[in-house]
Amino acid sequence: MRPVAEAKDLALAAGAHARAAGRLLVSEKDQVKAVHLARRHIKRARSLLRALRPLAKRAVERENGFLRAFAHTLAPLRDIHALEEAARAVGARGPGAQRGERVDLAALGRALQRQARVIARLAPADAPKHYLARSVARAYGKARRAYRSYEATPAEESLHDARKRIKDCLHLVEALDEVRPPGALPKAGKLDRIGELMGAIRDLDLLSRRIERTEAGRAKLARIAA
Repeated sequence: MRPVAEAKDLALAAGAHARAAGRLLVSEKDQVKAVHLARRHIKRARSLLRALRPLAKRAVERENGFLRAFAHTLAPLRDIHALEEAARAVGARGPGAQRGERVDLAALGRALQRQARVIARLAPADAPKHYLARSVARAYGKARRAYRSYEATPAEESLHDARKRIKDCLHLVEALDEVRPPGALPKAGKLDRIGELMGAIRDLDLLSRRIERTEAGRAKLARIAA
């Protein structure tokens, strides 16, 4: 992927991530791997698009909405795998069922590849000077505020918002890695670790709610709490 130095490069990078997601869904035979990696590319594309919102608000919101719909279509397949992993981590069995198998991943991938061409052309050529540096500062400020909100009131909604803001900042910092000054804050490694930990909390919360839905699960939780 080419280095990001200007706003138009950010649009090209977002389009490249959307295109990569589409290619995975079309060609990767391992469904779990395809969905996992495609969702990662879609998240990166959406993060980079959000950084472009001040320059082309209506177009960015339109394309971001399309990418959100793609991600929501893939979410049930990802959640099944995440529940399996979380269950294994605590020595339990996951749900086992393969919900979402009827999703036509190849058709979804081709649609994503078409959308990528639109996304790559979004940024205007006359973006303000230092726009990308200001974008990092905005994203970092939003991530810090969202994380503090989650710390103050731990809940599903605040966890989701904090994860999203941290990932937005991480993906923007990673995209600008080759042009940022050495030692510049925020650092990608720290953002990544915090995001992964919050993702693990989210997966364990999902597993806990799934367990609580069954009588056997509630009985096990009662024994643990006793």
